[in-house]
Amino acid sequence: MYFSPEFLQNTLYLVAIILIAFMIGITLYKIKNNLKILDKPLILSFVVLINTLYSILTGFVDLPYELNAVVTGGLTLITFGYIIVIIWDFHKENVKQKK
Repeated sequence: MYFSPEFLQNTLYLVAIILIAFMIGITLYKIKNNLKILDKPLILSFVVLINTLYSILTGFVDLPYELNAVVTGGLTLITFGYIIVIIWDFHKENVKQKK
């Protein structure tokens, strides 16, 4: 299956807009209910947003391949690490609730 570069670039715009909207909505909800604003899921969404914005930037600016590989690979590893940490925290909470 082939996706045109224009379709992929427009999809990145859509993902960035949706992610920003959710981040703003969740942040406003947390402020309204006096909840801790900076938590692991919000940091994870910031990392994903940075990765998405960097991918959008590469559509306008021709950056070296090595730089792209290091930045997107590093951000992807950070994202994967945060996902593992969040899953582990859920697992620990589940074990505590069963006791």
